[in-house]
Formats: sequence, C-alpha cells, structure tokens
Amino acid sequence: MPRKTKEELFVQEVEEAEVPVVNIGEEIDEDDPALAESEIFPGGPTYNDLEKWKSMYNGEVYLTEFDEDNIFVWRPIKRKEYKDIAKLQNADNFYKEERICEKAMLFPANYGFMNMSTGKAGIPTLLHELILEKSGFVAKTGAMKLA
Repeated sequence: MPRKTKEELFVQEVEEAEVPVVNIGEEIDEDDPALAESEIFPGGPTYNDLEKWKSMYNGEVYLTEFDEDNIFVWRPIKRKEYKDIAKLQNADNFYKEERICEKAMLFPANYGFMNMSTGKAGIPTLLHELILEKSGFVAKTGAMKLA
C-alpha cells in the first residue's frame, strides 16, 4: 500500500474529526453549538475563543500563517503597552520586537521568548511589523496637502 501524502493524511483527519472544521471567513451558524466549539484551523482556537477575543479587542483580531506549523492569532497593541515596551532600558530592537509579539499574541497562548529564540528567525520581526501596522503605525493614505 503506497504511503499517504501530508495532504491526504490531513483530509483523512478532517473527515474523521468529530468536530467540524470550518474555513476562515466562512459564514457559520452562531446558534450551532458544534460549530461554536469547532476550531478555526486544525489545532487552533475555537470559534468561541475567537468571539471572546473579538469582544475584548473591539473586533480587531488577526491571523497570520507562515506555514502549517506557524499560525498566529493576535491583536493590535494599545499606546500604553507600546510606551511601556519602548521605555525598556538596555533593550535592543530585537528584544522590543519580541515583547510586542508576546503582548499581542492570543494564539498560541504560550508563544514567548523560548519559542521565538528557537523558532524561525524572521517570524517575530514580521509579526512585530504586522502588529504595529494594525496598531496604527501605518496610515491608510500618505500625507495629502490640502489646497
């Protein structure tokens, strides 16, 4: 019997799952308890978790996927959180990037220094940039001169 590919094993796992997996962005019936407990991606948080976070953070919850092993759900940071990190003495930019990631990360809940130091080098830097962008550090439009 030939070995199954990763994709075939994933499809088999999803088909055999007791809880349905719903695609991100797909409309769900909020009254269906099975869907509320389903994961927004395999191994990820549930739709209940997502709704809780959205209510806590004014609907601003984002997902960034680097590969199947590195999927993150995060929120923008507030001005006070940013100022507290910016004030850290003797901290280089990498350290501050990592603190911003820790502050904003919702999933995985335990994503911290050890994960960042042993994981792929660019992930904290790119997440930091995305978090700052959604935290208001990038304007939708550039400066426009008004006549």
